[in-house]
Amino acid sequence: MGRIRGSRLLAWIAAGAALLTGLTAQPATAADSPTMTKLSLGADQFKLTDTSYVSATNNLYNNYLTSHANLTDVVTTNYTTNSSGAADSWMNLRSMRSCTGTETKALPPVGTKNAWCWSNAHTDDTTPHWWPQGMSTTGTADGGDGAIQDRHVAAVSWHYRTLSDETSAGCKTNNLLKLTFLDRDTLKYRHVLLAEPNSSGTDFSFVTGHGGGIVWYANYIYVTDTAHGIRVFDINKMAKVDTYGSGVSSYGIDGSGRSSACGYPYVLPEVHYYKQAGTPSDCSGNTIDPEQLCFSWLSLDKTGGAPYKLVAGEWQGYIDGGRVVRYQLNPTGSASYPGLLNMSGGKTVIQDAYAASRYRGLQGGMTWTDGQGVLNFGFHKGCGTKPGVYSHTWVGDTRASTSCAAGGNWSAGPPQALSHWPKLGTETVDELWGLTEGICAGSTLRAQHPEFKAVPEEEKTDVCWHYAGTDNLSLRAVFSVGFTDPAVQDLH
Repeated sequence: MGRIRGSRLLAWIAAGAALLTGLTAQPATAADSPTMTKLSLGADQFKLTDTSYVSATNNLYNNYLTSHANLTDVVTTNYTTNSSGAADSWMNLRSMRSCTGTETKALPPVGTKNAWCWSNAHTDDTTPHWWPQGMSTTGTADGGDGAIQDRHVAAVSWHYRTLSDETSAGCKTNNLLKLTFLDRDTLKYRHVLLAEPNSSGTDFSFVTGHGGGIVWYANYIYVTDTAHGIRVFDINKMAKVDTYGSGVSSYGIDGSGRSSACGYPYVLPEVHYYKQAGTPSDCSGNTIDPEQLCFSWLSLDKTGGAPYKLVAGEWQGYIDGGRVVRYQLNPTGSASYPGLLNMSGGKTVIQDAYAASRYRGLQGGMTWTDGQGVLNFGFHKGCGTKPGVYSHTWVGDTRASTSCAAGGNWSAGPPQALSHWPKLGTETVDELWGLTEGICAGSTLRAQHPEFKAVPEEEKTDVCWHYAGTDNLSLRAVFSVGFTDPAVQDLH
């Protein structure tokens, strides 16, 4: 590492604002084992095969979901009534708000460029049923001005959690997934149901999964399916359903040909499903299956020259060594599989893979190749509702990372996804985006559902320590910081 420069960050390389080449590794300060270990993979290890839903989705879109929609419709149309014409405030566009009081503990302890909490109008900020997970943005998706369909939007995945004494069924099925589109210019947002068509494209169902990671590239949104692989949805196939409102609990196409989506006015259909050959023996964070991957989080890497890389990582909460696998992603102008994973012999092509040898609990991550050709990693590490960790490392780094036990160095919540937003119009903004998922459970929730517990007396660094409120307290924020800010990237 002798040729890598010290703590000074290299100037941003303007000729390619989407490339994170200006941020370089720093010299190691201790002789120890490496933080990241490159893996030698077997011939088909971690490779995925593609099940295409394109034909089915096209039929669904052209013949059943014929009220077509775009991003502008989703983030600007403010419904005040349900589909029957009755007043229904649940249908309103919702607005992000400033974080206040203890909520600010969900923000990084550095200068933020954007910092918002979710609306409390319908408890998006404190519900114990819906949990925000993955995030990606049009800033990542677009190669030019950071806009898709002329909108500057962040997308966030949420999964539904069925609580104790509740039944998992229908629109309250455990791990049911939805996606939120948030307009950064207006701070308005709306939830959209993810949909999987049947084989003939005459009906659709909801999608389930943890939704731990998403990537937005061009018109495609990639969503992790933890034990199986990656689903892909096409925003060019987004549609408005016929029946919607807070009292609607149906989904799909009914016998009269009318569509519904668990009350939401819009659906986003699936077009591809990349699956691995087997199922991991365990994705609960206790065991690493050597042959199968747990798809916990995603990010997009456009640096280091062609090809682009779809970065998939594992959460291993109780052991070190979760894998980071980078799949080759084709540019939108590619002659084959444009905007989709590169395929060879019917299987995805892997660029490279690493083990996070001295990390555990990684809930979000990203990679970039700096101006000196060194592969860098940024990680979000969760510590429950204690302060989490942001860690910048690189191939060859041997420093010990900050631990939860040492008090963390980042937002509580815990922190989830990481995403880079390079440009906003003609302006280079160079933002690192993230979010947190947590709540402090109020006494009412704790009394009704024993899985939510008060923080033990000895856990004084926990943000929820001694929280005695009746209602839940939000630790759910969306934020961005300066990507090349030394106060961020000097953290480890």
